[in-house]
Amino acid sequence: MSLRAILVKVIDGWALLGGALLLIIVAVTAINAAGFSANVIARLWGGTVPGLPGYEDAVQMLVGVAALAMFPYAQLHSAHASVDVFMQYAPARASRIVTVLSNTVLAAILVWMAFMLVQGTLQMRADHVETTVLGWPVWMFMSSAVVSCALWSVAALMAIAGPPENTDGA
Repeated sequence: MSLRAILVKVIDGWALLGGALLLIIVAVTAINAAGFSANVIARLWGGTVPGLPGYEDAVQMLVGVAALAMFPYAQLHSAHASVDVFMQYAPARASRIVTVLSNTVLAAILVWMAFMLVQGTLQMRADHVETTVLGWPVWMFMSSAVVSCALWSVAALMAIAGPPENTDGA
């Protein structure tokens, strides 16, 4: 198996993890909304049904992880917003130049972002920053952003070489 195929599988797996986190967020949100609805009914008889404690903490941290986990996949498979509207009529050479330049600049920016996120993650860990209600260490979630930016940068560079080959044997 080539390095490119391995990287494609890692990026695909990372995006699937992000999708799984989004499903968890949807489920937790549905449960919390059902709790609020049950609370309205329970109040009619003098009772209460609480919402999920720390719901906002969990959603805030998990949405950041889930969303960033999907960007490398979108970049690799050209599934992101782009300037296709303008470039569809451009000559192939001009389109190729824009692709190479934009992906190279994006990769450089993402490496810088990953570096800065490492600095922020280390500072958050040193400062023992935690979420307000659940007390989850914020640095653990920031470290996933470092991985996402690194994979996104790799995906941008891989996209210069062209779309990924089919790695599932089909």
